[in-house]
Amino acid sequence: MMLAASQVKQQTFRRTKIICTIGPASENPDCIRELIREGMSVARINFSHCKYDEALERVRMLREARKDLDVPLAIMLDTKGPEVRMFGYSKPVLLAKDDTLYIESTDKQPEDVAALPPEKKHFFTNLPHIDKLCQAGSRVLLQDGFIEAEVMRLHTEWPGAVTVRVLNYGRLKDKAHLAVPGADYPIPFMSDKDRKDIAFAVENNFEYIALSFVRTARDIADVKELVRSVRPDSPIRLIAKIEDKQAIANIYDIIRDSDGIMIARGDLGIEVPIEELPGLQKNIIKRCYLAGKPVIVATQMLESMTDRPYPTRAEVTDTANAVMELTSAVMLSGETANGVHPARVVNMMGRIIDRAESAIDYRALARITHDYVDRDNITNIMAYSVVDAGHDWNAKAIAVVTASGIGARALSKFRPSIPIYAFAHEEVLYHQMALNWGVVPFLIENPEGQRFSEVAKKTMELLRGKGAVSNGDRLVFMASSPFGKGHPTNTIRCEIVGDDAFHDET
Repeated sequence: MMLAASQVKQQTFRRTKIICTIGPASENPDCIRELIREGMSVARINFSHCKYDEALERVRMLREARKDLDVPLAIMLDTKGPEVRMFGYSKPVLLAKDDTLYIESTDKQPEDVAALPPEKKHFFTNLPHIDKLCQAGSRVLLQDGFIEAEVMRLHTEWPGAVTVRVLNYGRLKDKAHLAVPGADYPIPFMSDKDRKDIAFAVENNFEYIALSFVRTARDIADVKELVRSVRPDSPIRLIAKIEDKQAIANIYDIIRDSDGIMIARGDLGIEVPIEELPGLQKNIIKRCYLAGKPVIVATQMLESMTDRPYPTRAEVTDTANAVMELTSAVMLSGETANGVHPARVVNMMGRIIDRAESAIDYRALARITHDYVDRDNITNIMAYSVVDAGHDWNAKAIAVVTASGIGARALSKFRPSIPIYAFAHEEVLYHQMALNWGVVPFLIENPEGQRFSEVAKKTMELLRGKGAVSNGDRLVFMASSPFGKGHPTNTIRCEIVGDDAFHDET
């Protein structure tokens, strides 16, 4: 299984990856193949809205499609996490300005609470002791922040309940989000459902788990411990979703201990003043790529295309800005899960990415990045040297042979103008690297015991056969030699495709 030539050509020019959420609108083989052809590199399955049998069917279709199309494609499970919801109503409720709502904390599940008539304006929430988290005058945000209310009364005669006054008209959808900005919710990071879902991801060999509402590095450590208890040698990678103030306060530790970050702007934009969101996004992106960790920008990227053929100008600008800030990936949620034309959305996102990437000065970026990274790390030193040589020599691409992905991620942090062709012999790593900025993964046989010149020759033949390079093209190779010995990156080699004398051993 190796990368198809058409996919090489596309990813050569598209460094920023696209994540698509698979849902009712896209969970069929034809649509999944179309999404891949348009540029999907990672498929996300949201376990807030998915049962195990549905997930297994989606995974089956995704694996079948990536095998048939001969492409790397990572599959990501997104946990539900400690979401705060409202329930106790069976259909959307229209709210008018100055309506009063009675909201009561309960430990019951939504399906165990009888729906009350809408005119009662009596709702339930899974947020424990809501009356202890706010006071009269506190803001309460409903429906992803689109409906604002203020607390009018704490019910001392009935602990765990508040009355709020609605400040603007809105339509309260089923199981709407509820937020008390600034409050530290007394909810465990992992519910029983989350533990089962994480175990499910490990047992069924997902490439990534996106962890909702990570607040501290301890949360990540707890998940790692759970993963080891299910499968000690699991290669699954953990993406921490940043969604509240506590996560922002611990962002450096979270970046250090996770395998990547998702900036989940929906909940984050409720929990912090919304005007702070652009600056937070830009800072987190920079911190992640300097650390060599993939970073994803998510939520409302092209949301208007859920039911319309074109995005708004603001959405186009938002997506382009994320690309120019050097995010590793941008994510589509409802646009591909429930939208009327999922593949059209991915095509549009690809067009925006392509145009934005063409405006970036990659050589200047590599030099600036070099000033910030750890120069005591030999892989960083080698990676920058390879990128610098590739730019100065006008190389066609960088080639890295990697057993762990460390070398490919180190090259990616310098955001080179030329593609990073990464050769791995483990299939799971091959698919995982589909998330990394600028990396085009290939699957090869285990190079252990082979000479560097042998491996270089085979990889060049592979690239040439796929139409990625032609005779006379220049490649800069990076690897750890001898292969299979676990040595740090120690070899840089310049090669010319088709020049046998150039790559023969001396």
